[in-house]
Amino acid sequence: MKRIFFFFVMLGLLGLGNLVQAQEVKINTNMVVESDGTIRTDGNATVWDDLMVFADATSKGGSNPPTMSTEFKDNGSASQGVYVWMFASGTEQEVYFTVQIPHARKADSDLYPHVHWTTVTGTPSGSDVVWGLEYTVVSIGGSFSNTTIITAGSVIGSISISGTGQHLINSFSAIEGTGLGISSVIVCRLFRKVGDAADTFANAVGLLGVDFHYEKDTDGSRSEFTK
Repeated sequence: MKRIFFFFVMLGLLGLGNLVQAQEVKINTNMVVESDGTIRTDGNATVWDDLMVFADATSKGGSNPPTMSTEFKDNGSASQGVYVWMFASGTEQEVYFTVQIPHARKADSDLYPHVHWTTVTGTPSGSDVVWGLEYTVVSIGGSFSNTTIITAGSVIGSISISGTGQHLINSFSAIEGTGLGISSVIVCRLFRKVGDAADTFANAVGLLGVDFHYEKDTDGSRSEFTK
């Protein structure tokens, strides 16, 4: 009798295993195990990550590169100190960089660029420094189009401006993600848009980095070049 019972238990488990392999299984609505074993998150279960471009990973060639002529911070006792790329208040200066969209990004989701920056002298109002991002983006096999320029003129609301040397963040408008596959490439120019009437901060500002927030729904892609 025990052997017969064990046989039917094993038969049931094998049948369940075949059923799970034949279709995707949802756990708590927003977590999915797909039929090939890929784990995917939907709805509120998706997460966000940074695609970060640090200032020292950019190119300074071109018409007007920023400078490192002003020390950012030292140890208070005349150490060599640390420096950041400083963008002047009276001349449009820029850096260049290229990024590749990660495989973990949710298909067709938008990208949200931000610029991280700081000051060495003076206290900005929060809306008197305007950054510009000029970019062109395309999927594998596509042809790059003319560039698009977007601007970011306000520090995000969660930051309270209180003095010099703060870590500040300005948000750009979203980059449309529909149709952009994995490994799409974005070619960029970041600049301080001093010609904008809203850029009235009289001092240079320091670049800490640029990042793109992107939504993730898998750990990677199902194949090398397709999601």
